[in-house]
Amino acid sequence: MKVGIVATYSTKYELRSEKEAWELIDEVVQGLLRSVEKGVGKGDIDLVITSSFSDRFGGILHTAPYVASKVGASKGFRVENACASGGTAIYLAWNMIRAGLARNVLIVGFEKMSYQPTSAEANEVLMAAGHPEEVVAGVPFVSLYALIAKAYMDRYGVTEEDLALVAVKNHENGLRNPLAAMRRKVTVEDVMRSPYVSWPLKLYDCSLVSDGAVALLVSGEPKKFTDTPVYIEGIGLAHDTAGIFERDDITALKAISAAAREAFNASGLTVRDVDVLEVHDAFTVSELIAYEMLGLAQRGEGVKILKEGITAFTGSKPVNPSGGLKSKGHPIGATGVGMAAELFWQLRGEAGERQVKGAERGLMENHGGTGSTAVVAIFSR
Repeated sequence: MKVGIVATYSTKYELRSEKEAWELIDEVVQGLLRSVEKGVGKGDIDLVITSSFSDRFGGILHTAPYVASKVGASKGFRVENACASGGTAIYLAWNMIRAGLARNVLIVGFEKMSYQPTSAEANEVLMAAGHPEEVVAGVPFVSLYALIAKAYMDRYGVTEEDLALVAVKNHENGLRNPLAAMRRKVTVEDVMRSPYVSWPLKLYDCSLVSDGAVALLVSGEPKKFTDTPVYIEGIGLAHDTAGIFERDDITALKAISAAAREAFNASGLTVRDVDVLEVHDAFTVSELIAYEMLGLAQRGEGVKILKEGITAFTGSKPVNPSGGLKSKGHPIGATGVGMAAELFWQLRGEAGERQVKGAERGLMENHGGTGSTAVVAIFSR
C-alpha cells in the first residue's frame, strides 16, 4: 500500500504568538481542510493524532477529541515523545494505515512555548524530558548538549567557529522562508560574539523557543484527495538510552542511525538517493552529528561536507532549506510535522524562493531528548 501526504498547512512560527494554543490548532485544521485539492468530507478522516510536548506549553490536554469534532473523526489520541513527538505521530499514522487500522489520518502538531513567561520556567518544563538522574542533578538540555559538543570537538578537532557555520547556513536559508520565526542573517563573528548559554554552546548555537502549529493529512488512498501526493516511502523510529551518562560514546546519536536503517530498508533507498533533507538542528553540533549518523559524512567529517558546501542551499545535498530549528523555530510538538510539511512543499515544487531545484526525494530526521528518540522518514514525489 502506498501511503502519502495529500495536504498540509502551517502557521507562521513566532517567538511569542498572540494566539492561544487552541487558536493555533483551529487555524491549521481549517487551513488544511481548505487546501485539500479534491476536497475532504466529514466522513473521510477516521483518525486524529495530535502531537505536543507538555500542557505547560499552552495549557491544554485531551486535544484529539477537540480536533476530531471539527473533522467528523471518531477516534484519536495525543502522542508525546519529547522533541520527536511530531515525527512519532507520522510514524504511527503510516503504520496504522498500512495495518488497516485507519484510512486517512489528520495529524496536528502544536506548541505554545511562550505560555511559560520566562526562559527559566520554560527550561524547567524541558528538563522533564531528561533522564531522572539528570533532572535531579538540575542539568538542562543545553548543558547536556554542551557536554556532547565538547567531547565531539575534542575527538575530531572541531572548533567553536566550525559549529557557528551551521547557524550561518541555516539563518541564510531562513531568510527565504516567510514562516520562519527569526529571519535574520548571522555571521560567524555574530555567533562567536553571542553570549555563552553553556560553554562551548552560545546563544546562536541554540534553537528558538517558539510557538506554532502544523497539520498534515496522511492517506492510504492519496489519489482521492490530490493528483500529486508526496509518498512516505519508509519511516523508522528508534531509541537510545535516556541519559547520556549511560552511553559508551556521547559523540554519536545512535538512535538516528538505527531509525535511518529502518527507513532505508522500508523504502529500498539510501541517503545517496535523497535530494533534500530537513534535520533536527536543536543545537549546531546536533546537525553535524546527524550528517554522520545518516551516512552523509564519515565520523568526524560533518564539518568537512559543510565547509565544502555540500549541505548548502545550492549544494548537492541541501540540508534545512526551511532554516531549520535555528531560524525557522522549534515549537516542539509541531517541529517534526513541520519538517514533513517542508518536504511536501519541496517535492511538489511549491517552496517559493527556498525551492531546491529538481527535488524528487526528501529525508526528515527528528530527534528528542539528547537523541534518546529519533524518527527518520523518506519521501518521494
